[in-house]
Amino acid sequence: MSFFLHGQPSAIGHFLRIGGTGHRQIETLLGSGRMPIRSIVIDAGVANRQAELVSLLREAGHELVLDTNVAELSCIGKFDGRAKSAFWADPEGPLTPDHFKRGPNYDVVGKIARFAVQNEFDVVHAPTHMLGSSMTPWLGVDRESCLALRRALDTEGGRNLAIDYPLMITFASLRDPIQRRTFIDTIKDLPVDNFWFRVSGFGADATPMGIRRYIAALCDFHRLNRPIIVDGVGGLAALAVVAFGAAAGVSHGVAEKERFDASNWDKPRSSGRGGSERRILVPGLDRLLNMKQMASLMSTPGGRRLCSCNDRSCCAHGWDDTQKDPKGHYLHQRSRQIRAISSIPDLRRASHFLNYELADANRTARKAARLRTADESLRETLIRSSERIEKISTVLEELQKTIGDGSRSVSIRCSTPRRSASRRGR
Repeated sequence: MSFFLHGQPSAIGHFLRIGGTGHRQIETLLGSGRMPIRSIVIDAGVANRQAELVSLLREAGHELVLDTNVAELSCIGKFDGRAKSAFWADPEGPLTPDHFKRGPNYDVVGKIARFAVQNEFDVVHAPTHMLGSSMTPWLGVDRESCLALRRALDTEGGRNLAIDYPLMITFASLRDPIQRRTFIDTIKDLPVDNFWFRVSGFGADATPMGIRRYIAALCDFHRLNRPIIVDGVGGLAALAVVAFGAAAGVSHGVAEKERFDASNWDKPRSSGRGGSERRILVPGLDRLLNMKQMASLMSTPGGRRLCSCNDRSCCAHGWDDTQKDPKGHYLHQRSRQIRAISSIPDLRRASHFLNYELADANRTARKAARLRTADESLRETLIRSSERIEKISTVLEELQKTIGDGSRSVSIRCSTPRRSASRRGR
């Protein structure tokens, strides 16, 4: 029997957003046993198109979380994108507060409940909106919609189906103590399992001081006495948030959705439809580099040895395997990082993160900054990465002295599908 001097470690929740593209590659990873993340978020706007993948994930025992895409469907800059295929979308335009009022006129909440039950999701996100501030009328609408969703799920036979609550706010709102109190007072007694935070302006590329301020502000929400999951965050920023106990789980996409930005949601959508660039994760640099940058890095003397994947359980043949399966490499490395923090007793996680994960990245980034690459823009990127990671170390070491063994997010109750757990009498 294992003995933990500082207590049994609590598991860190790890959620993967499939998004609108790449689901065929996820099917391949699932079939080849290279799908390490157990909790999967499916966007309502693409749920029908990804029905085969959803079925495979369900059969494999993954927890399925439905993102209702209500926030996107209510914004002029997003409602006619991928989200428009959700059954509760209004083809005439963005959803308004009237769509969420009680009555038979539109019944957004009822449609969400029926869809979630019929498609056997384990968890459904409450239908919430991107909030410009705590003063927006949407906050009250979202509270009532969450309560209505619980009633609708129970009526539709989804009594065991859990609700999680996404709070989508700006970084400025998060940092405002008065707004934080308003958010907490409004949502504290809702019938939900977890609170998800999507903070516009924050993500994997956060500045060192941005990470510190995010952690400090998020700790205020521990008064909700429910687990906190940070959504749209990756890299060292995500690891710092869970290591310092500000959150109990993280959510991101497959080499994407590591930063949330809703700054253009209130503006008409542009006609551009550019695809995402293929990028490869280099954990030691805390960066996703494009294929041109990676090719230059690998051809630089010392670059391949320093920055290619040396984890033989991930890429048995190093860089050659990483090129063939960049998504499998990404998922393996992100999962490894979360597992490493999860294995450490809660009160030692900040020190472990600083002394090992962050220190290793700092050493790698410093060496990479000294590489004589022929690509001048890449060289500047490597230098900036090194400077940023070094500053993160300095700032978070000071933060540890300041908060010590401060409050921590409530841990997530279980990693098995919550709906299944309820059926077993949880």
